[in-house]
Amino acid sequence: MGELSRLVELALDVARSALEEQGTFLPGSIAVDASGKYAIGVAPHGGVDGWTLLTTAFRQRAAAEELRAVALYRDVRVRERGASEDVDAIHAVVELASGEAVQAFQLYRRNDTGQIVYDKPEIEQATSVIFAESP
Repeated sequence: MGELSRLVELALDVARSALEEQGTFLPGSIAVDASGKYAIGVAPHGGVDGWTLLTTAFRQRAAAEELRAVALYRDVRVRERGASEDVDAIHAVVELASGEAVQAFQLYRRNDTGQIVYDKPEIEQATSVIFAESP
């Protein structure tokens, strides 16, 4: 399993754990430094502001060549194709310093007993934002 796949699974696992413990979660990150050491972090606030803060901070660190990979994750609402209502999902974006990037969406819902049920993650190629060359 490649580093992209490992980081997608780890980001989704960390987000699912936080969701099950707290019912929601703040945007979070997993940074991999040049030596391969992982560091997990959480934004100080949620929503777009928390996501933007993490993205900006990691772009700066990536520009200083301190990172090998970054995974960001957040709790979002999305609309499935053909659906009329938004649903809950975990959104994760994983980028490598090489420029490879993917994003994953894992839909979830609570069943009648209140337990969280997860769909299989949908993973697709993405455009690098953190390791993208500045114009």
